[in-house]
Amino acid sequence: MKDIFKSLDEPTRRAFLLYAAKTTLGVSLAPSFLLGADDATPPVKMAKKAPCERVIFLYMKGGMSQIDTFDPKDSQEIGGPSRPIATQSDDLQLSNKLPKLAMQGNDLSVVRSMTTKTGSHSGARYVMHTGYRQRTGMTHPQLGSWAQMFLGKSDPILPSSVVIASGNPGPGFLAPDYSPLPIGNASRGIKDLLPKIDKAKLEKRVRLAQGFSSSFTHYFPHEEVTAYSDFYDQTVKFMSGDMAEPFDIMREPGNLRNRYGNHAFGQGALLARRLVERGVRYVEVTSNRSWDSMHGGSKNLANLSNELDGTVSSLMTDLRDRGMLDSTMIVVTSEFGRTPKVKGNGGRDHHPNGFSAMLAGGGIKGGIAVGETDENGRDPFPEYEPKNLHATIAEALGMTGTKIRRLPGRPSFLGGKPKPIKEILA
Repeated sequence: MKDIFKSLDEPTRRAFLLYAAKTTLGVSLAPSFLLGADDATPPVKMAKKAPCERVIFLYMKGGMSQIDTFDPKDSQEIGGPSRPIATQSDDLQLSNKLPKLAMQGNDLSVVRSMTTKTGSHSGARYVMHTGYRQRTGMTHPQLGSWAQMFLGKSDPILPSSVVIASGNPGPGFLAPDYSPLPIGNASRGIKDLLPKIDKAKLEKRVRLAQGFSSSFTHYFPHEEVTAYSDFYDQTVKFMSGDMAEPFDIMREPGNLRNRYGNHAFGQGALLARRLVERGVRYVEVTSNRSWDSMHGGSKNLANLSNELDGTVSSLMTDLRDRGMLDSTMIVVTSEFGRTPKVKGNGGRDHHPNGFSAMLAGGGIKGGIAVGETDENGRDPFPEYEPKNLHATIAEALGMTGTKIRRLPGRPSFLGGKPKPIKEILA
């Protein structure tokens, strides 16, 4: 048997071990070393502490209207149902659809001249998540995976990045152990990922598997086999109350859950706060409602803007009350914007040339708008692409001057080595 195992190639050995994990423990999660992860790149050594320690990335799917949120226009033809209002900051106006965020204007920075090169939802969504345009045969990493690559794991047991209700592209060409943990339903947390057996049965299986593992390791001292016992320990810890606790928003007070909003997006933002508070570095939450207003969808603007305004303002207040806002960056963005002029059916078309992103908290100056569109909501200047937004987040996290060699002799940079938006960095 020993000779047979040695003769197997790496994928076959991993497949055997993965099968053993699933059948013995009854779990769908698997340790990274079974999935083909390479040795971790040493984390970046920073000369000084980065101003941002964690990121909550709030993604408004479907193409959020910048006119109705962060770049309002004082024109009936352009503004549609929205009008500019003053905020806490004299240098920043928002749409009157966001009155709660306006009260926190001193902590907000808005980039009003975002652009992207594609008007398709899938293509623009990919660019916003990776900083790269889609290429055949290649997938690029998301921001949380880059951060883990350059900064190391943020917690010994918890994942370094989590995506909630998201179509996030994952680790791309990085090793699988840089994958974010996907959570489909914030209210259920990790319940859908856990074994469908009770704890007593699991522990019995673990004891049997550990007995098997000890003799197996003796005869087959392969590094993947040697590390396999760690997976048993991690599985039991993940099953325990201590490890399930960060993912359980039902432990939050009912009045706080209500303030975030009794909808999937609000509860996802609350879960994001719980996770970053406990050691997760990067959490993405995707809105459950679509901002796609091409076919008269702007009729849903009141619900969309109320959810955005109430949830993000509650998240900021909650983080501030816990002393975490100064070290936690909040990002609100979308794949592209919407045409300034409202169509006859009340909708707005795709508009990749001039939309907005909002940032607040850790590493962000606050109280300002950077870039602009003209009075008709067009001609953005200066133009910032999603890769510039990524570089801004990366610099705040302390990920500067870093690269990874994806293939021998072929270095890759986060977002293609773009320039950050310095004006909004604290």
